[in-house]
Amino acid sequence: MAPAVENLTGNVVTTPASTEIRITRVFLAPRELVYKAWTSAEMLVHWFGCAAFTTISAEAEARVGGTWRVVLRSPDGTDFPAFGRYLELVPVERIAMTHQWEKQVVEVNPAGLETVVTVELFEVPGGTRLEFRQTGLASEASRDSHVGGWCDSMDALSGHLADKGSS
Repeated sequence: MAPAVENLTGNVVTTPASTEIRITRVFLAPRELVYKAWTSAEMLVHWFGCAAFTTISAEAEARVGGTWRVVLRSPDGTDFPAFGRYLELVPVERIAMTHQWEKQVVEVNPAGLETVVTVELFEVPGGTRLEFRQTGLASEASRDSHVGGWCDSMDALSGHLADKGSS
């Protein structure tokens, strides 16, 4: 029998389609704080992006129709902005937003392709279970390249939330 998701604090990744990613992760932080991490520029800048890049800026206008934007800097100093707009915001429960790259990051991730990211948050004993879904990716190769970046982001978010909890 598989362990309950609530006992897992690592990333549980599934790829139900060639253009879709799902990640489940439990964070040892209250739902309000996890929601704020996704909707606050002050928090986004600390965790959004893959481990090989540095997030140098973040903007978030957390309202339906509002926009978000982060700029990731590669080790060679090239900036890669990602951006989108908020489609749905249900405080502490659900976020739906578009996601796209301003310019091509790697060959399999075309610039300008708009995907949809949905984040659902559930209160569990001792923390918050996050269920992440990204749909509309260009290909299986694009999907696979995003998995690593999102898992890096979830790991960084976990560390940032732990830091917030200890302050």
